[in-house]
Amino acid sequence: MARKSKHFNKKILAMLIERAKGERTTRAFAADCGISYVQLHKLEMCLQENAPGLKLLNKLAENSENGIELEDYMFACGVEEQTVKQAKKKPVKKSLDVQSMYNKLSQGQKKTVYDFMDYLLNYKK
Repeated sequence: MARKSKHFNKKILAMLIERAKGERTTRAFAADCGISYVQLHKLEMCLQENAPGLKLLNKLAENSENGIELEDYMFACGVEEQTVKQAKKKPVKKSLDVQSMYNKLSQGQKKTVYDFMDYLLNYKK
């Protein structure tokens, strides 16, 4: 989600991206980040008017070389420190309560699960 920021510095962001790529091409860096080449190229060439969203900045930071971190990207985009702390919080993964799910199945569904588990246990290549 792009947002306007009066503190967004396109040139600093472009310099960070250039350093973060390391020896990779822009296409390779974009592929490593899971973003489009066009999107990264626009940032690299200072063609984007609005600061990129946190999701994109996280992708860049996770794949950056040469010590470039999320805080560096946030600074270039004019994002406050409080937002950086919120962005770093990882969502807690919920564990599946398989037993509870199994107990809710009908007898026929339970038999299917049992047969499948038996098949997996006895499967030989």
